[in-house]
Amino acid sequence: MKKLLFAIAFLLAFVTGFSKEIPDEGVEIVDNSVVIDRVTNSDIEVTLPSMIFTFKDVVVKLKFVNPNHTKLLLNKGKINFIINGEDKELEFVNGEASFIQKFDTRKTLSIFTEDFSYNTTVTAYPLWAFFVPLGFIVLWIIKRMMKK
Repeated sequence: MKKLLFAIAFLLAFVTGFSKEIPDEGVEIVDNSVVIDRVTNSDIEVTLPSMIFTFKDVVVKLKFVNPNHTKLLLNKGKINFIINGEDKELEFVNGEASFIQKFDTRKTLSIFTEDFSYNTTVTAYPLWAFFVPLGFIVLWIIKRMMKK
């Protein structure tokens, strides 16, 4: 009887030991303990200069609130954005990235990625709006000098 129980226990141990799946070497094991968050509006802050001119390029800055966001860590700091309908890959360093935008013909800025969206209409001043007040000041000074 003891030999029969020993044989059954040995067979069960033998069968269950070989029934475990051995992962293939080509298959990557995914660590499910890391949750990859999607990029949302609360994750990124967009910064534009206060004065925007049509004749000058503008540096638009994007900054992650959390520079250690899981999306940044997974993609090694590179994230694809759709900026005014054009696909651009931005590289974030310490949670910050920037790109150049010109507002000479188009006065809107739209930025999209995953669950993040940013839309704004900017007031871009043309070159004449800069020189006309300056010209009036110069004419006023010349007029004052002529009267003396």
